[in-house]
Amino acid sequence: MAVLASSFLPSASTFAPNFVEPMSSIIGFLADTGAPFMINAYPYFAYRENPTAVDLEYALLGNATGVHDPKGYIYNNMLDAQIDAIRSAINALGFGNQTIEITVSESGWPSKGAPGDAAATLDNAKKYNTRLIERAQSNKGTPMKPKDKAEIFLFALFNENKKTGDETERHFGIFNGDGSKVYEVDLSCQFCSSGGTFEKISGTDGAARGPSVWCVAKPHADEKVLQTVVDFCCGAGGVDCREIYENGDCFQPNKIHAHASFAMNVYYQMHGRNYWNCDFKGTGIVTFSDPSYGICRYPQQ
Repeated sequence: MAVLASSFLPSASTFAPNFVEPMSSIIGFLADTGAPFMINAYPYFAYRENPTAVDLEYALLGNATGVHDPKGYIYNNMLDAQIDAIRSAINALGFGNQTIEITVSESGWPSKGAPGDAAATLDNAKKYNTRLIERAQSNKGTPMKPKDKAEIFLFALFNENKKTGDETERHFGIFNGDGSKVYEVDLSCQFCSSGGTFEKISGTDGAARGPSVWCVAKPHADEKVLQTVVDFCCGAGGVDCREIYENGDCFQPNKIHAHASFAMNVYYQMHGRNYWNCDFKGTGIVTFSDPSYGICRYPQQ
């Protein structure tokens, strides 16, 4: 967010003058390749810098009264405002007609800070991250782009007890360095509308399991690109594609989109379910809804 001249108000946000030229080149490249623009968005830092002007519940994603943007957008939490501030800055560079996804590559809240940092508390960290998980699984967009779901990555899994600098920087984790939990985070998806299933994180002793997650082709992905994806997965990628060949359980519907989704998912599961293993030239997307149908079963790790 530091590359912005200002993030308030979201619709008026632009990149700082010294970042305009490099950002134009970077965003042009992302537009050409279909890659997302990735941001580290931390409402915590915005609140800490100006606690008298920012409502804590607004920063904690608490569905506060929020901000009324002059363009008619209403923001009930700061994270959405930060995402749309970046979107406005991208549009201001002339990329408004380009489809550039915005991914929140980091967001979190510290459970402890320096003396006097009243916002960095265990209760606030638990509250923010619980709401962040709910927000990530809601399939909702932002006020500017309500149909464009933003992919969000929580920071962080572990406290970084040996990290230098501000005390706060060492306390963003859900777990301590020895594997014990800092606080309990409910990943059961009880608030989710996307159908994913998580189990509660309770420690690193193997009792907890990861999410049910799959990789599929985006709904409007280019069919020519999808064919190259199938060729790669079923060839050099090492995927057993017999299920999508004739007489296979997933041959029907005999559509490239369906075949590509199956091949993508097997490749994704084989390689550890890293988000970069579901890119496929920008045609893949991770989903928490089981894409299996009829006798066609999509494997998961």
